[in-house]
Amino acid sequence: MSDANERDAFTDDDAVARVVRSSAFAALEAGAKSCGASTAIGVLRAPAVDASDIDAVRALAHEALHVGNWCDARVEWRGVYAAATLMWVCKGGAKTRAEATRALDVALMLGGPMFEDELHRVIARVREYDGASVVGAPVAKRAKRSGVMWDASPRETAADDTVARRRDVSLEAFYRDYMAKSAASTSGERCVDDYGTPVVLQGAASHWPAIEKWRDGGYVVENIGDRTVPIEVGETYVHDAWSQKLMTVREFIDEYVDDAGEHSRDDSTKNVAYLAQHELFEQCPDLKCDIEEPMYCVLGTGGVCAVNAWFGPANTVSPAHTDPHHNLLCQVVGAKRVRLFAPSETSRMYPHDERKMANTSRVDVMHPNLEEFPDFASASFVDATLFPGDALYIPPGWWHHVRALDVSFSVSYWWD
Repeated sequence: MSDANERDAFTDDDAVARVVRSSAFAALEAGAKSCGASTAIGVLRAPAVDASDIDAVRALAHEALHVGNWCDARVEWRGVYAAATLMWVCKGGAKTRAEATRALDVALMLGGPMFEDELHRVIARVREYDGASVVGAPVAKRAKRSGVMWDASPRETAADDTVARRRDVSLEAFYRDYMAKSAASTSGERCVDDYGTPVVLQGAASHWPAIEKWRDGGYVVENIGDRTVPIEVGETYVHDAWSQKLMTVREFIDEYVDDAGEHSRDDSTKNVAYLAQHELFEQCPDLKCDIEEPMYCVLGTGGVCAVNAWFGPANTVSPAHTDPHHNLLCQVVGAKRVRLFAPSETSRMYPHDERKMANTSRVDVMHPNLEEFPDFASASFVDATLFPGDALYIPPGWWHHVRALDVSFSVSYWWD
């Protein structure tokens, strides 16, 4: 298929009309003046708007989203970016399926929830075609890549673990023996009454289809290899050389994951890369049917608030940090080693002074500089090793350092 014909295959005036007629678009119009987006919205609403005009709006929204801190980005500009990207693809702006899929994936990541359903609908339609098909003709499922089978045989043991390993833990026992609990203070606010206890729930995810399927790099690439995701490059996010870039999953696997087999698991100098803390299953529902929300997530005062993917080669590291939610870290592929410190050790963890990094320790807890951080010498910790099918409960506020021992794929469930 020529570029022109492939571009025509993505044209969808009905989708453009749905965007402009939607309540989300009306909400953007209502809030546009407050953030200087009125002209951009006017361009998108124009009856005869073409792809080049829409692309100019995309560029303007992209610039607005990259001024200052991401946490300060206006929701209106996020919506403008998502709407403009949808309309640009559906007006024939993308020349190829790869270009269209990448643009729509970035819109899912940057655009927020406003046009999420329409983005998924258009992505599914774009991915139904390949360059060899005639315009409008659906094709068979993409050919499977001959992928590496990532190691399923544990090369570590849990002999040195100090976190308890338990099988078949009932909801009652989990709540009673391990789960952090809060109580109402005299002021009526919620305060922590019991900090909880980490535990490895052995085999809690062993029934997931993902345990076997995701070992096969070919299966992962077949299903989501063309999807664009954010990749962290460098040792950890606290290092100056750390950066992020957008890559397709196929590119990431070829460049960083499969290639990592040539390097020792102890080679910490390799420039590793990590698909970390990404809501992959919201962006790419293709893999969602391979996992299942653990039953323990029904406990607490609220439901699941985030399901994140963690995927990369051996030696990926998350520095010691805390999270504000109950956390079940479920291991699917490979093994991970986790070191945990109770909230009572916070004064010895030397948190960063900067507000947005205050949940991260300045100490390299595996190789601490005790001259710079002398109090850390008396910090108590426990260790856990995770193998495929295991789930580690990390109570809110517990410091945890995580290192992948092999090519590793994990799924974390946060809930309140």
